[in-house]
Amino acid sequence: MKHELFLDWSPDSRDHAALLQRLANANLTSGGPSGHRNIAIIVRDPGTGEAISGVWGIILYGWLFIDLLYVVEPDRRQGLGSRLLTGLENAARENGCVGSWLSAYAFQAPGFYEKNGYEQFGRLGSAAAPGSTAGNQILFYRKSFGR
Repeated sequence: MKHELFLDWSPDSRDHAALLQRLANANLTSGGPSGHRNIAIIVRDPGTGEAISGVWGIILYGWLFIDLLYVVEPDRRQGLGSRLLTGLENAARENGCVGSWLSAYAFQAPGFYEKNGYEQFGRLGSAAAPGSTAGNQILFYRKSFGR
């Protein structure tokens, strides 16, 4: 069967959801239940309720993937990032996860992750983004929770 391919620079989130569901169904057949759960710790502005800092993760097949971690500038270097990360790790551990992993650009505080017990297990070389004057490596980190 010949298929027509469509390149889309602003894809619809419904298409993503449809493909993700198809992948989840195929994974269930091959790998069994994934235990997929989104998990987050959010810090909200007390006046507006807006999320200003936090960590977001995805639990899948016994691993916590740290999708994003952000601390608003005035609160950086105060321990909040470590508290967020540790809180999410503890919740994942209590949910049966064996460890955590993440990816970060080299300019995104790799020392922070190392200070929090993560070890680098991979790296992708530098590549300049369109309009950027410098390339940046992507670093991959993992942390075993031990049992």
